[in-house]
Amino acid sequence: MENMKSIDELAVKLKGDVGKWEEEIFRWACSVAREVAKALLENIDEELMKGKAKSLKVECLKEHRIITVFGDVRVKRRLYRDSNGEHRFLLDEKMGLDKGCHMSSKVKELSTFISSHFPFLRSEQMLRAILP
Repeated sequence: MENMKSIDELAVKLKGDVGKWEEEIFRWACSVAREVAKALLENIDEELMKGKAKSLKVECLKEHRIITVFGDVRVKRRLYRDSNGEHRFLLDEKMGLDKGCHMSSKVKELSTFISSHFPFLRSEQMLRAILP
């Protein structure tokens, strides 16, 4: 199992400085979560293509950066053109992403909550401390 290999490597890395175990585990867990998210979202995009309306034509694959609670995820998703010539991303629509938005709904929710309770600079500092 590849994750177990990574855990073994992490143990060797931490052997010299066990005091940073939480940060290293968190960093490792976030990297695994980013890989899972990328694979899952690209799989969902594939399924959306299979079930799309016949009037939608695939134009190309485009990479999109999504800021998540476990770091940036780069996803390749399909750009479609409908019968009116309009372009759209089915994956973005399913995820509830606003056009051109790079924040996941959870990051958007967290940002809105924090910024409604603190001034901008403090909100930015808090988000930088929370998000990887």
